Amino acid sequence: MDAIKKKMQAMKVDKDGALERALVCEQEARDANTRAEKAEEEARQLQKKIQTVENELDQTQEALTLVTGKLEEKNKALQNVSSRISHLSYLRINLKWRIEQA
Repeated sequence: MDAIKKKMQAMKVDKDGALERALVCEQEARDANTRAEKAEEEARQLQKKIQTVENELDQTQEALTLVTGKLEEKNKALQNVSSRISHLSYLRINLKWRIEQA
């Protein structure tokens, strides 16, 4: 009879230990799920930020393309004006020389 009582007490201790381990595991699982949810939310927020930055990059690249085109146009205009100034300067010097020769 004592052996049965001891065996039952040992089984109760084992059962209590198993229940305690189960509770600890359940709490750890809840904690892990909470951390996973937070990580997923952070990932969603980072994805939104990435999308925003990509959109801003696209807009900036479009603006750069437009400004580069305008700059090229201005450079061409500057070259034309410089060429005309050089030609007019040549004509002035030539005209001055002709006047002095006359």
